[in-house]
Amino acid sequence: MRAITASTNEFDATLAAAELIVACTQQLDGARPVAAFLFASTDLDHAQLLAALAAHWPDLPLVGGTTDGTLSSQGFAHDGAVLTLLVGAGLRARVGLGRELSKDPEAAVTAALREAGEQPRLCWTVFAPSTNSTAVVRALQRGVGVDCPVVGGLSGDHREYSRMVEFCGTEVLHDSLPVMFLSGELRVGFGVGTGWFPSGEPMTVTKADGHWVREIYGRPALHIFQDYWGAIPASDSLGEYPLAVFPDGDDGDYHLRAVLDANRDDGSLRVAGEVRQGARVRLTEVVQEGILAGSMTSAANAAAAYPGNEPMLAFVFSCAARKWVLGTKAQHEIELLRAAFQQAGIAPLVAGGYCFGEIAPPRANAASEFHNETCVTVLLGR
Repeated sequence: MRAITASTNEFDATLAAAELIVACTQQLDGARPVAAFLFASTDLDHAQLLAALAAHWPDLPLVGGTTDGTLSSQGFAHDGAVLTLLVGAGLRARVGLGRELSKDPEAAVTAALREAGEQPRLCWTVFAPSTNSTAVVRALQRGVGVDCPVVGGLSGDHREYSRMVEFCGTEVLHDSLPVMFLSGELRVGFGVGTGWFPSGEPMTVTKADGHWVREIYGRPALHIFQDYWGAIPASDSLGEYPLAVFPDGDDGDYHLRAVLDANRDDGSLRVAGEVRQGARVRLTEVVQEGILAGSMTSAANAAAAYPGNEPMLAFVFSCAARKWVLGTKAQHEIELLRAAFQQAGIAPLVAGGYCFGEIAPPRANAASEFHNETCVTVLLGR
């Protein structure tokens, strides 16, 4: 397997496509790509961009979506696009698509998996934010089996929460679930890191309904925030104060659930994903240095888990909230990811973006989970 990446900062889709095609063609050196992955900003004409790519590489399986900025071997960019191509006679790629994800997540997952077909070595996806992304990831993992990691992210935009789209072939989609099945000669390593750390006492969710946390310790959940912080955070910054959820009690692994909104009448919190009634949770705190350290942890964990010596590609799915908290330091994340790779003695190409949710197993031999406020690194090679 061989990986090729190219990036562009062009706003015009025709110019962006031409730049990506020229850069990739030079690297391909006559080889035919097997699979394509596209991260793009919301301001491009996506239909025009996809049509140009398909005209140059007919019938090439392609999936992807919009992000709140891109990450590549060239660095961080607020706008533009990153195209990744995989090449290799021993690599197979198949695409599946589920539609109307929010209406019927199970049906969308079933349709995508049925179309993709054969049992994969890796399931890669960028799907639309839905009412319960946790359930979507669980359904994907059940469908592909415990031995196949599900990795990826949720499509994003520049904090408008309305312009996210997904890509499948030449289609520009809303509320969809495109998946890429990769099989054959492929090695995979993955790592996660965050930077947010639990703070305060462990608490019990005493009333929850899907993605709504109604009460903690019998009190409106929003009031817990007020008790701890002395004030209720503004609505547009609630996402920077995730809950740490401990699936196995007060110790061990935890995952983060971003707070998307609050009902200030009854004090309930709408979170990304699912928090079950009875779950043990803690509030969290973060500093910019912690986020950047989490990025290095993600890369280092992926390098340690990779079952080989020289991975060729690193897909990076980082949470948009990390970018928001980092502000002008956002470009440091890709710099530290590369530094972590260098410390591990590897130099993979990088492709990724800032998403509205991240997907990966939290550790080796674990099922994939839906994450928030997290940096996911996925290393690929042969």
